Amino acid sequence: MNAPGTSGPHGLPAYVVLDTSASMKPHEELLNSTLAEIHATLVTRPLVMEFIHLSIISFNADAKVIRGMTEIDTMSELPTVHCGGSTNYGPMFDLLVSRINTDVPALAATGVNVRRPAVFLLTDGAPMDPPASWTDALGRLKDPDWKYRPHIITYGFGASSEPVLLQIYNKAAYLAERPEENRTALASALSSLLHTLVSSAQNQALDLPTDVKGFRSVHRYDYDVVEEG
Repeated sequence: MNAPGTSGPHGLPAYVVLDTSASMKPHEELLNSTLAEIHATLVTRPLVMEFIHLSIISFNADAKVIRGMTEIDTMSELPTVHCGGSTNYGPMFDLLVSRINTDVPALAATGVNVRRPAVFLLTDGAPMDPPASWTDALGRLKDPDWKYRPHIITYGFGASSEPVLLQIYNKAAYLAERPEENRTALASALSSLLHTLVSSAQNQALDLPTDVKGFRSVHRYDYDVVEEG
């Protein structure tokens, strides 16, 4: 995504986006412990950290940044995630657009050869905000004329809507085979996510799994949607 001929290490801006609505409250401890594991994996593996530039965003009625992309050197541990409230997609999509517009140029300015951003969305529910609101925001995130348009990978479980997941994704969509087993599905999705980040760093490109334990692949593109350019 940098200008042709840009030197420097490759880097993948990766956004882990977590549904922290009220239905996720029983899994709050698992969510926090696994996020801590992901954070620890990055900070203790320099080769992974060099390629993966991680940001963590949570959303319920509103959306907020749990870990900013530039905080890796200053954050010894993650803030605790608390679950509650409704499942609103619009504010989350708008926050992603805002952060990507800030983070990608900032990374490029440090000499990183920036890959197209990747968004990993984990959700156990359908959107509760008005359709016109969240679909407009999604349109801005997926705008084909936006040069920072990210790859979007969705993991759905619980009361997730397959049609909604298919509307959101543009790279891969996974749906839990037993959606009622939220805890198992969440653990599997987070484990898959961690493996994906490490594997992508090893291969210096987004490397998605063919199979995710406990999930079926609803749809998947095996090619990059404008990987660079």
